[in-house]
Amino acid sequence: MSYILKTEKLSKSFGKTEILHDIDIAIKYGEVYGLIGQNGAGKTTLLRLVSGLMKPSKGSVIFQTAKPFIGYMPQSCRFDDTATAASTIRFFAAMRKSNVKDSIRLGEKLELDMGKKVKHLSPGQQKKLQMIIAMAGEPDLYILDEPTAGLDPNATFEMKNIISSIHSAGKSIIISSHILQDMDDICTNIAIMDKGQLTYSNTIENCYVIKTSPIAESVLQELSDKFDFSIDSEATTIIAHISKEKVPQLINILTLHKISVFEVTASNVKGIVQEQLHIEKRCKNG
Repeated sequence: MSYILKTEKLSKSFGKTEILHDIDIAIKYGEVYGLIGQNGAGKTTLLRLVSGLMKPSKGSVIFQTAKPFIGYMPQSCRFDDTATAASTIRFFAAMRKSNVKDSIRLGEKLELDMGKKVKHLSPGQQKKLQMIIAMAGEPDLYILDEPTAGLDPNATFEMKNIISSIHSAGKSIIISSHILQDMDDICTNIAIMDKGQLTYSNTIENCYVIKTSPIAESVLQELSDKFDFSIDSEATTIIAHISKEKVPQLINILTLHKISVFEVTASNVKGIVQEQLHIEKRCKNG
């Protein structure tokens, strides 16, 4: 399957301070790629580089989109406070030469108060306005920075439904969020960033956390010939990216080598993040 977006050795520095270092990502058509990391990890900088709002210090961003624009929703932005929601939508739709009526209908469907001035819109309504603008012209790729931040539960539910509908239409999405449950509901892939580097990137589905007794290096080598996995420094926690059908095969190899298997869990975003932080912490301590 071809990629809609790739970055190669993407780096960004401000003066002598390096913010991002050699970021390589590859997003396939139809994937929802979630970025996770603490504040300052470099997520927003990466999204700005990919969206073209910043120029990289090194490396490249490669697109394979049919349309000459993307749908970008920043974490926060300002519109003309004196303009109405409807006139703001018309302005951006016209810039993309897209069907203004479609954008207006979407606003009405989302119960956006089209006649209200932007400055009087609630945070949830502001987010809806941003999303409607991002969706103008039905771009192939969406970049969403904290789309549910600051929203109440009802607005969060509506925003997640919008994102799911975009994904259902076959579009590709990069999304940054601190809310792991939201990522679980939306994403097909996740990437973990720490201090400007990509420390983990893989699919969510077909991911299993396996707790064992210590695994010898020779067994790990045998496993690495057959499976995609990572392991902590004590060699007792495996994160395996394999199909459900291959789990018994992996377990069988472990038991043949008299390695005890204590737990096998189909993981989710929260589980993957917790285990990756656990592995990283163990490795650093080791």
